[in-house]
Amino acid sequence: MSIIKKILNGESIIWIWKIEESIDELSVLTNQTTDIKNEIKKKEFYASRILIEKLCEELNIIFEGIKKDDNGKPHLINSNYHISITHKFPYVAVIFDIKQCGIDIERIDEKVRKIKSKFLNEEEELATGKNLKKLVEYWSIKETAYKIDGNTIHLKSIEIRENGQNLYSCSINKNTIGIITEEIDGHILSYST
Repeated sequence: MSIIKKILNGESIIWIWKIEESIDELSVLTNQTTDIKNEIKKKEFYASRILIEKLCEELNIIFEGIKKDDNGKPHLINSNYHISITHKFPYVAVIFDIKQCGIDIERIDEKVRKIKSKFLNEEEELATGKNLKKLVEYWSIKETAYKIDGNTIHLKSIEIRENGQNLYSCSINKNTIGIITEEIDGHILSYST
């Protein structure tokens, strides 16, 4: 199991895994099953479930499974912890928190330019300019926020931290949340604070 990074951020616990195992190697590490046919999606499924089970073990949470709500958001059965899952092969990441949380990982890829009008308002489009990394960062932030609340957000401010992370202040339905971003091997990881 290749957990490449563990992040403790207040009450949030984040684990990131770089998948290097075969489907057969992954499938024996969990009791979870899937009928997913696509090999990469199947690897992501198994890896995310293994991460969740291992994190439950670390936190002394009895793992009774995962259920999805009507919006497809995953929840631990009979647990007060909130979780969020993300994957962009070969990476899978999960976040556990005592409050609602979100996480996302996106590859820094030119393809995002084709869909930017779907997730940026005019002000945000001006702020990103032609900067591909900033564009992917905004996309990832919005994905993370959507996993928390299911609504679009407005990015209010940014504070650059010394350790290479960026902290964004985001407005969702009159509430303000913080989302941290950092670059990992050509990908942008974002997660709620």
